[in-house]
Amino acid sequence: QEALFKIVHRKPAGAMGDDYLSSGGVRSPEILINTPSPQRASKEKDELFLEGYGRQFGEKMTYSVGLTYGTGLLSGGAYGALLGVRQGGATPKLFVNSVLNSSSRYGPALGNQCAIITMFYVGFSNIVSWVRGADDIGNAACAGALSGAVYKSASRSWQSAGKYSVVSAGFFTGIDYLMRGGHV
Repeated sequence: QEALFKIVHRKPAGAMGDDYLSSGGVRSPEILINTPSPQRASKEKDELFLEGYGRQFGEKMTYSVGLTYGTGLLSGGAYGALLGVRQGGATPKLFVNSVLNSSSRYGPALGNQCAIITMFYVGFSNIVSWVRGADDIGNAACAGALSGAVYKSASRSWQSAGKYSVVSAGFFTGIDYLMRGGHV
């Protein structure tokens, strides 16, 4: 009972002589001295999210679409702002209006386009890897080509579908290469 009294009714830290300013730290309480230290979680390859794209389909879809929408929105808005600055205005209010109008026209358009192509890519990537039975860079090339082609499939020109197919295949293959190499 005396030990319990000592633990509960102990003196403040400054009174016991372990002043933070003189020692550079605070001693742990006596009750915690013999407790085992927590073990660090081992980082196995299957526990890392980005190693081999270990995310589930929904997580990958949400993360990828949100990231590319935000990137497209920012880059399209910056492009629109530059066009608005170039166009200018007669008064300062018209100048600001021109910049805002151009930003709000190009930003959401590019953001939506990037998000839709990425949504197609994530879906096709899972389908292609299931059909091929392999998880390599070829899946990114096939899924990128399919996503670009499907995005422009409603256009009346096969040339635009082919261009989008080639560009998105190259883009997604490059991103996949960087992710697999650990550069991103």
